[in-house]
Amino acid sequence: MNLRKVLFSTVAVSVFSIASLSSVWAAVNTSTEITIYNQDLALIKKSQSVPLKKGVNEIVFDEVARQMRPESAFIFGDGIKILEQNYDYAGVNYMNMLNANVGKEVKTVRANPSTGQNVYEKAILIAVDGATPVLQFDYGIETNFPGRVLFDKVPLGLNSTPVLKAKAEVQEDGDKPLYLAYLTSGFSWEANYVAKVNDDKTLELLGRVSLNNNSGSAYDNVKVNLIAGDVNTVSRVVMPRMMLMKSTNAMADSFAESAVVAAPEALGGYYMYQIPQPTSLKDGQIKQVSFVSAPKVTYLKEGTVFSTLSFGANKTSFENVNPSLICSFENIAGDGLGIPLPKGKISFYDYDKNGALQFVGEDTIDNKAEGQKIELKLGKFFDIYAEGNVADIQKINERKYKKSTTDTCVTVEQTNLYEVVYKVTNKAKFEANLILKQPMPSDAKIISESLKGEDGKGNLRVWKFKVAPGATQEIKVSLQSKFEQRDCGLISLE
Repeated sequence: MNLRKVLFSTVAVSVFSIASLSSVWAAVNTSTEITIYNQDLALIKKSQSVPLKKGVNEIVFDEVARQMRPESAFIFGDGIKILEQNYDYAGVNYMNMLNANVGKEVKTVRANPSTGQNVYEKAILIAVDGATPVLQFDYGIETNFPGRVLFDKVPLGLNSTPVLKAKAEVQEDGDKPLYLAYLTSGFSWEANYVAKVNDDKTLELLGRVSLNNNSGSAYDNVKVNLIAGDVNTVSRVVMPRMMLMKSTNAMADSFAESAVVAAPEALGGYYMYQIPQPTSLKDGQIKQVSFVSAPKVTYLKEGTVFSTLSFGANKTSFENVNPSLICSFENIAGDGLGIPLPKGKISFYDYDKNGALQFVGEDTIDNKAEGQKIELKLGKFFDIYAEGNVADIQKINERKYKKSTTDTCVTVEQTNLYEVVYKVTNKAKFEANLILKQPMPSDAKIISESLKGEDGKGNLRVWKFKVAPGATQEIKVSLQSKFEQRDCGLISLE
């Protein structure tokens, strides 16, 4: 991105001529752009047209983020040479006000013990002992003054918000476009989705991004971008003198449905989502913006049974296993999607027989590219259960024994034929789509199966079938496999 062609945030910029120390406030051609990453990070970019005089000028960007990373900041502009820059945040508080007024005349107030009325006096603040002022009155020095110190104004150098100061050199007078960019903590965003069932074949998918501003600063009328993907960062080297964290009591602010995030733009190995119109981000606010609205997404609801049977020397079994409830759909344009979907949580809703909407589960997804399949594990089927057992084991050859070359142990090798039976019973009042997955030994060979299966990922054998209400699906499988068993005491080949 060419930063010189990008306009960034509304920020008050004061310009001081070093020679005259006169200040000039510029407030034209200002803009702000915030790019938020989903890992407590944001890039703030600001621009402002500033009147500069030939020579060296001091420029003050005030209202920068309280959690700004000073080492990441840089200021630039055509024909402008930045000589130095400084992050300054001496906050306006009682301690700083006292220290800034040492050696100066201040006002004091204390209550008259007889009348209770306030008594106002003047004194010289000659020192500060911790948070206790040492005051010189006409009658003497008070080291434990039973009143308060009053201040007429905020001393120069104290700021209610952080400031970034810079010395800039230019060769001629005139208004100059000046740019500031820096990283700050306190920003994050996440995607959240809602899936609502339309019927047995389609669902409605809504997606919103939640923008969280916990930076300690507010931003008005700014352009906002969102980066999907994990960007590598390094722990900061220079720390601000003060870092303020806001309360977690955030305000929720939802956009109207027309505020839809624009289609994402590829950016290196990431994707950038843009909010099309300027918006405001209050400090401590969570703002929700719609970015996905797909009214008819084709989906499939299935039950998945993961078998725990193993194939060794002994028979194994399982029973009363309720299938996991899996809903799946594809991220394709034909269903109103087909854009990169950032990782987030999906809440799933279905209608009961009275037409009332009910929550039926939720899951999370990772970043999903166009065309990828999305599978949601929402829970388990209540009225569907499965069982399985290795019904019989037959030896195909005699055992072979192999002595270890490193110890006294013996490896027993045996090839067996395993007869396996699975049963899935459907007590629900609807037909169920089921998937049975069985981990297989790497050398397993299917001899026969009553229902044709297919090879899945990672040595899985997968069977897909439907079970009618009140019915039971039985699957019988014969497979051949070799197992090895290590014996370190009972068998001797001497």
